[in-house]
Amino acid sequence: MKYKNLIIFFTISFLTLSLLIITFSAIINIYEKREKIAEFINIKIKKEEPADYDNIDEDIFWANEILNGGYILHFRHAERDKWIDVTMYDALESDVHENGINESRYAENDYFKNAVCLNERGLIQAKAMGEHLKVIGLPIGKVYSSVSCRSRQTAKLAFGGYDSLHRILVHKGPYNENKENRLENLKRFYSEIQIDKNTNAIVSAHNSVINCKMFVNDKCPLHLTLEEGGFYIISQSEEGLVFEHEFHDYNLFNKVFYER
Repeated sequence: MKYKNLIIFFTISFLTLSLLIITFSAIINIYEKREKIAEFINIKIKKEEPADYDNIDEDIFWANEILNGGYILHFRHAERDKWIDVTMYDALESDVHENGINESRYAENDYFKNAVCLNERGLIQAKAMGEHLKVIGLPIGKVYSSVSCRSRQTAKLAFGGYDSLHRILVHKGPYNENKENRLENLKRFYSEIQIDKNTNAIVSAHNSVINCKMFVNDKCPLHLTLEEGGFYIISQSEEGLVFEHEFHDYNLFNKVFYER
């Protein structure tokens, strides 16, 4: 009787496992063929379209416009290694030191440099940007940088250095702060940036610094994010800050000047 019960138990277990395997395989098969199935029963599956950053007419206009100077160009730093806990190391560099509020710990000389500085590709990218900017003749005036290593390195390699460092230009990730206070502080900071005659002021910083609520116009894009090396064009007016244009990545600006 004992052996009979064991046989029944193992038989039921085997059949249950087999049924689960068959069901799982069927689900995978249906998922892989979902588009064909949807087409067969006349249901259209909505596909998410990639963002269209290649607005060539606008790009051509603004690439040439900033050659006249008079704007703030907010750049995202060049490439870094993607550490998921980067904010912890950014806080070390921006806050855990005795060099002053708008100073840096200079992580390139510290044990966590690989977390917050440019990687090898980023160093090459920033240097190449600098070479192109000289050929293009972009007029660069004051350069403002985040205290972070990757922003400072980008400023040095792409823009020839920086005039001042600012803790407010570090992205929002490391900080516990009131959103409205931060917004007002950022609006004040960008409104007070000095734009020298016939030049552009450069900000070398991060994503999540610029906020659409900073601007008096409604041109700010819905998905406000830059690839490394991309930049926003911002102007100052009596009414407030104006969002003018986005070059989502640097090459969208660069290629305007290389025709064939």
